[in-house]
Amino acid sequence: MPEPIAPVTPVTPVAPVTPEPAWHGATDPTETAYIQNKGWASPADVIKSYKGAEQLIGRDPNTLLQMPKPDDAAGLRAVYARLGMPATADKYEFDTPADMALDEGYVNWARENFHKAGLTAAQAKAITTEHNAYIKGVMAKQEADYNLSVQADKTALLQEWGGGHERMMNAAKTAASTLGFTPEMVDAMEKSVGYASTMKFFAQLGQKLGEDKFVTPGDGPKRFGDTLTPSEAKAQWDAATLDPAFTAALRDKQHPGHKAAAAKQTQLFAVMYPEK
Repeated sequence: MPEPIAPVTPVTPVAPVTPEPAWHGATDPTETAYIQNKGWASPADVIKSYKGAEQLIGRDPNTLLQMPKPDDAAGLRAVYARLGMPATADKYEFDTPADMALDEGYVNWARENFHKAGLTAAQAKAITTEHNAYIKGVMAKQEADYNLSVQADKTALLQEWGGGHERMMNAAKTAASTLGFTPEMVDAMEKSVGYASTMKFFAQLGQKLGEDKFVTPGDGPKRFGDTLTPSEAKAQWDAATLDPAFTAALRDKQHPGHKAAAAKQTQLFAVMYPEK
């Protein structure tokens, strides 16, 4: 009779061992390899490495800028933005001097080009402040130079017109007023061509309008005063020397008209060659 077969004891299945997740939690193979290459075995190692980096560079690594390549326009704009470039051109603020009005066309042009160049808000404000100061300096110098030029022209006219200065100035002012030139228009002409040239222009207009004439010293000017300019006196003298009757009377002391001719010569010479 065969021996009875012993019952088989069932084998209890062993549960698979689940590996514990890595301490860093990274699943990307590249990141995992990076951590392994660094030799970081725990968070303490990462902290130690970070602190070492801070000590080496002297600041928080997050405050560092990664410089892009020169041809990386987007990267450069990102750097400019971190440095303080406004998000849009209209965010730039300009200093407006109390005694100067900024041209809106220039302001818009400047804002657009400052933003295009990547300037920070502080840089743009500094540049416009210096620009305004420079323009004020230029304007002040121009004003000072103009005033010096006017004074020089006035002195030159006094010498050129001599005793006829007041009459010629009155002629100039009357001509300008008669023709409708406003003080602003006259000022604009002075700044363009000079004070002396402007006064001479209007004085000549006054003469051409019939307000001033060459006359003999005995008669005297009929308008704008009673004196001649040296140039007018010379013109009268030149005309007198072409008159045979005048020259004959001047040369002959016995001539009935000698006294009048000599007086005319004296009067004209006094204007032509004033004492300094």
